[in-house]
Amino acid sequence: MAGFEPKFGGWKARVEQSFAAQPMMSLIGARLSSVEPGVVQLQMPRTDGVLQQHGFFHGGAIATLADVAAGWAALSLMPEDVGVLTVEFKLNFLNPGRGSLICATGRVLKPGRTLCVVQTDVECTEEGGKLPVATGLFTMACKSGLHL
Repeated sequence: MAGFEPKFGGWKARVEQSFAAQPMMSLIGARLSSVEPGVVQLQMPRTDGVLQQHGFFHGGAIATLADVAAGWAALSLMPEDVGVLTVEFKLNFLNPGRGSLICATGRVLKPGRTLCVVQTDVECTEEGGKLPVATGLFTMACKSGLHL
C-alpha cells in the first residue's frame, strides 16, 4: 500500500497532543509507541485493571485500544481544522489476549473528506512471540471544527 501524505504540517504533534488530552488512555495505561502518516501504534501493558475474570485482557480494553489507534491514524491525515469521530466498527477477536503487552496498529485504508476507513490489528506479546488477538475495520467521520 502506498503511503499517504498528511494535509497538515503539524500532524504528528497534533496526534501526540490528542493522545495526551484523552483521559481514557491514562486510565488503561496505554502509550503511543509509533506515529507515521496514516499509521499509529499503541501499547497497553498487562495490569489488573484491564483484565477480565479469566485473566485475559478484557475485550472492552482491546476494543478501546483498537478504536483509538484507528482514530489517530485517520487524524494524522486530516487538515488542521478537521477532526475524526468513530461512526462504526466491526472487531473480530482471534485469540484470547494473554501475555504482558497488547499492541494495536491502526492503518488507514482509504482517507476521504467525509469518511475515512481504517484497519486495526491487535496482537499480544507472549514468551513465545507475538499472537494475533483481534482485527477490525473502522469508519471515521471527518468533521470540521473538532480540535485535537
